[in-house]
Amino acid sequence: MRTLGEILEACRNGEKPDVDELRYAVCAMDALMTFDRQAIWKLADAEKDGKKPFMVYSAVWQRDENFNRVKRALAKDPKEYVGWNNDPGNPEFLARRGKSIKLVESLMKDRQP
Repeated sequence: MRTLGEILEACRNGEKPDVDELRYAVCAMDALMTFDRQAIWKLADAEKDGKKPFMVYSAVWQRDENFNRVKRALAKDPKEYVGWNNDPGNPEFLARRGKSIKLVESLMKDRQP
């Protein structure tokens, strides 16, 4: 399988990567978005709480971490980046995910008026 960067570049060039390449690329991009969301929340919480910019509470640190994380992801096969523990082809992952979805749905149902 091509690297995430190669798959993205192929899409931009009008190519049509195969379904598995796209499937794992989407999973890798979802993971990257999750890391970014967590970073932004940490920065927002730190600002709200008046914390001094240090490590995860520093915008500079988070910027550099994001750059390196994306650089590493783009250079890897997205299936390798996602890893077996988060692979949609792993039955254990799917079972764990199914349980998590049911838990969240039940919690949300309890919160609705």
